[in-house]
Amino acid sequence: MEELDLRDYLNVIVARKWVIIQAVVVVTLVALIVSLLQPAVYEGEAKVLISEKGSSADIFGSLGLDFSSQPERGLQTQVQLMQVRPLLENTIRELELGVSPDALGKRVTVSAVGQTNIVTITARDGDPEVAAAIANTLADEFVSWSRDYKREAIQSAAEEVETRLEVAKDEILELGREIQEQGKSDDLAAELSIATGNYTTLAAKLEELRINAQLETGSGRVVSPAVVTTEPVEPTPARNGALGLVVGLVFGLGMAFLYEYLDNTIKSSEEIEKLTGVPVLGMIPGEKYEKNERRRASILTHPGGAGAEAYRALRNNLDFINFQHDIKTLLVTSAAPAEGKSTVAANLAAGLAQAGKRVVLIACDFRKPTTHQFFGVRNQIGLSDVLTGQRSLKAALQRPIDDLDLLVLTSGKIPPNPSELLGSEKMRDLLEQFKESADWVIIDTPPLLAVADGAAAARYADGVLLVTRGGSSTREAVRHAGEMVTSAGGRTIGAVVWGLEGLPGRGGYGYGYKGAYGGYYSYADYYNTPEEPQASAPAHRSTGGASSVYIPPKSPGRKIAESLGRIVGVVLAVLAVLAVAALVVYFLDQAMGWGIVVGLLG
Repeated sequence: MEELDLRDYLNVIVARKWVIIQAVVVVTLVALIVSLLQPAVYEGEAKVLISEKGSSADIFGSLGLDFSSQPERGLQTQVQLMQVRPLLENTIRELELGVSPDALGKRVTVSAVGQTNIVTITARDGDPEVAAAIANTLADEFVSWSRDYKREAIQSAAEEVETRLEVAKDEILELGREIQEQGKSDDLAAELSIATGNYTTLAAKLEELRINAQLETGSGRVVSPAVVTTEPVEPTPARNGALGLVVGLVFGLGMAFLYEYLDNTIKSSEEIEKLTGVPVLGMIPGEKYEKNERRRASILTHPGGAGAEAYRALRNNLDFINFQHDIKTLLVTSAAPAEGKSTVAANLAAGLAQAGKRVVLIACDFRKPTTHQFFGVRNQIGLSDVLTGQRSLKAALQRPIDDLDLLVLTSGKIPPNPSELLGSEKMRDLLEQFKESADWVIIDTPPLLAVADGAAAARYADGVLLVTRGGSSTREAVRHAGEMVTSAGGRTIGAVVWGLEGLPGRGGYGYGYKGAYGGYYSYADYYNTPEEPQASAPAHRSTGGASSVYIPPKSPGRKIAESLGRIVGVVLAVLAVLAVAALVVYFLDQAMGWGIVVGLLG
């Protein structure tokens, strides 16, 4: 795939708009359905203030928790402590929740609020009262645990002080005995004074520790208990619907550009010009045929339509080209079957005749003759009869419209050697004969890649007009068809894009009506003619059509794109049906009070 500019990206979006629209609608519907069927979830939120210093720190300085030097680290430590397993187990036991600590931990979120010392405990549950109770109980459990932890630390310090106080008491008693036995001296008096002072200090500290142990509240305090809320936090249909819209749009755009990357068909006139090296002389829009209508010359039957106007533009462009190349015999062909070459040939011949030109239309497609269907003429006698000498040219030529100087030479019966017949000297002499009496000789041949007939006749034509079909002709087939014309000694003067709807100023992008022929032909149709199955088989063997002609298979990318398109289409269709059905059931259940949704979710 060639590099795309902004205009090409817009063209891809326009061409694949239904893929994008379908993805957006289905994904958004699914998101809304899931939101409506999802059980309601409520939140309970409690806030705990974390103190940087506890009571013990005030008494002993470095004793106890102090995270003022690293506040973020200390606060995150408290956040993690609120989620430890013992606190979750106590909460479960207190509320009789009947769940595991891990399960409860997944329903609880603990986080610090900005640059503050406030920690938020958020609990989720299908019952708003339970959600609030979980948040409050967990907060209370943390506060109790923190208080008990601090009191235990103070109590340990008090026990240590009490032990030292006993030692100081024993030391005072010992000094008192020595003074009684030895008498009072300055040294003993000094030692007694120091021991007495130490004892007094320790006694004061012990009393202070005992008081603070009773006053210690821990490092956390509940400043905002959780309250029961009636508004659920989930589901949120509006948010989920908007998210589904965005996801569907991204998915649809991705699928559109994936299809574009994998699709190797012609989708613009610029591609034709790059592949063939010749200008696009006409862009013929796809036309919707009436029921049971297989072929028609729109320039005659619908002269005011867009198709007729496009053929007139092709005629004018061809006249301009003719000034440069002096063309009288123009061979009209295509790379593959069902690309509109016979339709273009018939309408072009009629259009040239309407412009006052003397025109001869020759049908060289022996295997799938269609020219006679455009003008309502007979095909019993035609080109094959003239070239084999069975009938005269005068007997084979037909004038379908009295007021137009247009002669039609149909293909006639299928000969045993179509390629050799079209490449014979008799064919060249016949064309030279027509050139003397006609202004234009339009030659309708089979597709180049299906059989070798078209290439055999190309050498005798002044120019070749290559017809392609938008959204059907592949790049490889068009490129190879151009190479075949050159190899056969022909000259491609221009191309026609059939069935491609043009966008003003963009060279065309999009796909026209695909039912014009009532279905596509396959390459095998040119080897097996339903009208004369017995005659076609020898022709195939004698010309070696299958072995000498390149038939391009579908590229792997195109096969993947088609398969992926079918799979995604089926999946999206099923999801759309399920989404609509679920919406209907939901709204009926809400309106009638059946309780179906509650029963399913319960």
